[in-house]
Amino acid sequence: MRRKSQVIAFPALLASFFLLAGCPPPADFTKWERTSTTLDGVRSAMAACGNPVGGSLNRFPSNERALQFQCMQRLGFTRKDGFEFCDVMQNLPACVEQKIGHPLSVSQLEALPFEGDEGFYPIKPDSGRYENMQVSWRKVGASLHFSVQIANNQEALPVMYACGYPKPLGSNLAVASIGRTAKAQRCMIDHGFEPKDKMMLVCRPYPHVTGCKHNDSPAT
Repeated sequence: MRRKSQVIAFPALLASFFLLAGCPPPADFTKWERTSTTLDGVRSAMAACGNPVGGSLNRFPSNERALQFQCMQRLGFTRKDGFEFCDVMQNLPACVEQKIGHPLSVSQLEALPFEGDEGFYPIKPDSGRYENMQVSWRKVGASLHFSVQIANNQEALPVMYACGYPKPLGSNLAVASIGRTAKAQRCMIDHGFEPKDKMMLVCRPYPHVTGCKHNDSPAT
């Protein structure tokens, strides 16, 4: 039986091969199959499941990819490679709910890890990452030009510390929970900052968690 580490490593190795060969990896819709269903039918099903792009790489957070995966399975599709999303990402809300057979309570949801905010990524030794790469906020209205990125980060960093991000960024051993991340993000918004990538906002997929109540931040 293939070990979980092998399941994770093989797709990454395969993607690296295609990149080094100058070829894009196979589109995700080519990995699904269902009896008597054409590729156009797969694309249509993926669009109905919330992934209209149909590419092998997308910017959806992991839990949304898990929901898309589960949706395809409910429609009767199977993966040609035998990949099972929740075998690898067991702590995602969608995967936990699938395992227990009912929706999570708010407290259960808030206790699960949230991997969408780079500010809470642990930096492993010799990873090549450093603190400045993990500043995930900028002042509302700040210039997006690369020439002011360092200045933007220097302005955001002390506020991130004050709002509960690890000091220095990356010094934590694991990502923060959904509940903790929501409170830190709420604090940043209250101090006049905006996320560099709105897809990282906890309150976009989980508007009912405690830190998102009365949230008036952009959600899309």
